[in-house]
Amino acid sequence: MKNLMTYAAAALALSSACFAQTPPKPAKATQAEPAASADPRVKFKDGERYLRDLSTNLSIPRDEICRELGRYDCVTEAFRIVLGGVQAPDLSVNMPLEEAALTAPIALDRVAMHVCLTRVQRDLAEPKKAVLIGPGAFGPHGAAAKPAAAWLKATTTNIYGAILLRSPTPAELVQMSAFYDEVRNGRKANDPVVASDWATLSCFAVASSLENTFY
Repeated sequence: MKNLMTYAAAALALSSACFAQTPPKPAKATQAEPAASADPRVKFKDGERYLRDLSTNLSIPRDEICRELGRYDCVTEAFRIVLGGVQAPDLSVNMPLEEAALTAPIALDRVAMHVCLTRVQRDLAEPKKAVLIGPGAFGPHGAAAKPAAAWLKATTTNIYGAILLRSPTPAELVQMSAFYDEVRNGRKANDPVVASDWATLSCFAVASSLENTFY
């Protein structure tokens, strides 16, 4: 877990980088432009919607997907108020907060990390039922110094497909491959947790990205 937290900042930077690229200039329209949206806004997913989406997309039962301290449901108990929920019976909070709490990004990141740790651990425990981790990363002596490019591409494609329901762009594939080198840097050549750490952090980067936390 220490290694994961060491690279969590890099994963956050990776999730931001996906949206920091300069968009290409649009081609000249050959037909009438589509009508502008009457309400061109994005909305923050509340905690329950965010967790429910990840539960469905990553094939983890809702009541098993995220437990803070191994006991408290991340959304209904641990982070309910800060992630847009209400708690009338116990706390007399009858309406969602008008503005996002300062701790909301921290809570969201903790939920994303819990979810990705759970999914990767299950992938490792049952490779035939894996959702994110593609086959071929682990041999009898642990992970290779760097898995084949095909494995990195397949696993990256699995992560984007499961969480964002789309394929990664060529630039995102390059970023994820480079991120593997960052995670591997300073480790032993056959450190068995490099590939699983990279998969967890890559999942975290995508799960906590703007594209996944808003709709």
